[in-house]
Amino acid sequence: MANLTRKPFSTKTKKIEWMLASGRNPYDNSGKLCFVKTSKCRECKRPLTWGDRTYDFDHKDNNPANTSQTNCYLVCKVCHGKYTVVKKRRIKGWFGETVGHETIKKKVGYKKPKKKPKKTRKVAIRGFFGEVVGYRTVKIRKRKTGKKTKRKTKKRKSR
Repeated sequence: MANLTRKPFSTKTKKIEWMLASGRNPYDNSGKLCFVKTSKCRECKRPLTWGDRTYDFDHKDNNPANTSQTNCYLVCKVCHGKYTVVKKRRIKGWFGETVGHETIKKKVGYKKPKKKPKKTRKVAIRGFFGEVVGYRTVKIRKRKTGKKTKRKTKKRKSR
C-alpha cells in the first residue's frame, strides 16, 4: 500500500466547513469570511462549540493527502469513531520477530443522501417532417410490479 502522508486541513477550510455544517453562508455580502462559535455534527446533529475539541474534520474519501474543501467533513468524536475503523498490523523483522505495529485507518462510510426519483421528463414535439418543434413536460408513470397476467388460449377441438 502506498504511504500517504496525512496533511491537515487549513484553518480557512475548517472555518468554511464549520459554517456550512451549521447551515449558514460562510461569506457575508462583502465577500468576507464570517464565523460563529457554534455548529452541528454532519451526522447526528449534535451541537458543537469551537475550541472544545469534541469534533474532528475528517477526510470523506479516506485520502489523507486530499485537503480540498469538498473533502472536508465536520463530525463529532463519537461519529468519527463509528465510521472510521482503526486496525493495527504487525511489522516483522528479518527473522520473523515483531518489530513494531502499523496503524491502518479504513473508512466505513458516511450516509449518502437518497436520490429522489424523477416525476417528470421532457418529450420532444415533432413536426410533419420529423423536425423538433418544441418540448413538453410529461409525468412519468410508475410501472405496476404485480403478477403477470396469463393470456387465455382457446383449446382446439380435436376430431
